[in-house]
Amino acid sequence: RLQKVLGLDSLDEVLDTKLVNSKHIVQNVYNVNKQGIVILEDKSKELPHWILSAMKCLANWPSCSELKQPTYSGFERDVFKTIVDYFGQIKEPLLTFHFFDVFVSVLGLLQKHSKAVEALQISCLLLPPENRKRLQLLVRMMARISFNKDLPPLSESVRTRTLMVQAFSRCILCSKDEIDLDELLAAKLVSFLMDNYQEILSVHSALKSSIEEHVVHLQRVQIKYAGADTDATFPPPSFCHQISMDEFEYQRTTGSQEPLAALLEEIAMNKEISAKDKKKQLKQFQKSYPEVYRVRFPTPETEAVLFPEKNKQKTPILMWALKKPFQPFHRTRSFRM
Repeated sequence: RLQKVLGLDSLDEVLDTKLVNSKHIVQNVYNVNKQGIVILEDKSKELPHWILSAMKCLANWPSCSELKQPTYSGFERDVFKTIVDYFGQIKEPLLTFHFFDVFVSVLGLLQKHSKAVEALQISCLLLPPENRKRLQLLVRMMARISFNKDLPPLSESVRTRTLMVQAFSRCILCSKDEIDLDELLAAKLVSFLMDNYQEILSVHSALKSSIEEHVVHLQRVQIKYAGADTDATFPPPSFCHQISMDEFEYQRTTGSQEPLAALLEEIAMNKEISAKDKKKQLKQFQKSYPEVYRVRFPTPETEAVLFPEKNKQKTPILMWALKKPFQPFHRTRSFRM
């Protein structure tokens, strides 16, 4: 289902299926409370109580019953810093290094809202249960803080929503290499996640039902009847057809490069950043994904179009100085009286 919603002919380039744990999926779907939050079997993997209290305090502000100490001016900023520091020290992002390519591939679908939501619903079911629960709690807190008008500003210079994305993007999504470009990818995905977290972090009901029906069907056809030497299991029909190596290579590269090409186009067309920052981001992209960059900017001239040079007229004096050959200085008269 994930392969279909991503529009790929194969998941090989974005997902190592050996790393998919079916027990994790089952637990994420069925071991949940009334709010849909995962219930962990291993209680040692739960968030510390003091972090949960801090998160509930800001999520439910101004009701702060979870923390017993009295509040003071700047109290909410100290609580927020505590949460940021805790999630900032985790060794692996909540979406895990293994599934980085899967979540990046969803970026190409963000304009197709329903497909992007479904792709993220399925992808988040692949996470270890403790990661999924932490993601559910963290993103829900981020969204509530962003929309809470009663909460005092947590920064003097940055809007609350932007602050949420900046503070937690890296602990949600990043690659092992941790290149600068990851911040752009993570910020884009986390923003979409915040806006649609209730739907994304719930179980896809239609998918759940279809799988349950399929499992019941498999159990039914595998029943051994009296007197039968073998069971009634039949191999599913095959609808595959062989393609050439050239066509396979084209489909493989196209499927994985589409979201990256979309990101490159967004950087190139962004008018809100300075030319200096744009050049820096483009160089970083070129270094990380040279093939994708070469398709968009095959020659230096195509890149130069983004940065038109302003014609600066030199002053007449400067032009005269440049044209006149250098002459050594000769003193022709004395200034003594």
